[in-house]
Amino acid sequence: MTLKKTLLTLALALSGAAHAHFVWLEPAAGGEAKAYFGEWADDLRETEAGHLKLVSAPRGIGADGKELPATRHNDHFSVKADASGDARLVGGYVSDKGVVSLYQARTGRTETTARHALELVPQAPGSNSFSLLLNGKPLAKTKVVVFGPPKWEKSFYSDDAGKLTLQTPWPGQYVAEVSHLDKEAAGTWDGKPYTQTRHVATLSFIAK
Repeated sequence: MTLKKTLLTLALALSGAAHAHFVWLEPAAGGEAKAYFGEWADDLRETEAGHLKLVSAPRGIGADGKELPATRHNDHFSVKADASGDARLVGGYVSDKGVVSLYQARTGRTETTARHALELVPQAPGSNSFSLLLNGKPLAKTKVVVFGPPKWEKSFYSDDAGKLTLQTPWPGQYVAEVSHLDKEAAGTWDGKPYTQTRHVATLSFIAK
């Protein structure tokens, strides 16, 4: 295989991985949360030697909406959690086709206000009932995939008002993932222009 073909194959593989993966947050000691990129259900966490480097300009978002610094590590990003214990992180990847995958992760369900463009917002602190909001407005008839112990997976759908209730049959960590393609949302991310936005949002929390 020629060098050109090898590089093309690698680029396609990286692009596919970025499209399939998502970023999720997990609570950590010392008031910090760790953000991983990969597949939660498969225990796959990418590293800087692999696909993690595709996620550029990661940053946290505080309860006041202000940006917080995010630190890159070999296999994760770290960001400080708010006093409530909730934490948020956003990062992006712009493909060769000009589509940005905007990874928007949240851990905790104490706050009832959205800070991400796409976010599952609990209707009450600690609730399993949520409103799915896109730019502050309800997103109806949209699939939300929930992963939980023991390697359990189930799909739920928001109703006409963007509301849905998730099931958590067992104690442990759950990760809810939802995506939405906005073909009209153009802009730049980390200096790279894009013409469409693929929102990829996750919410992780502990059920007791």
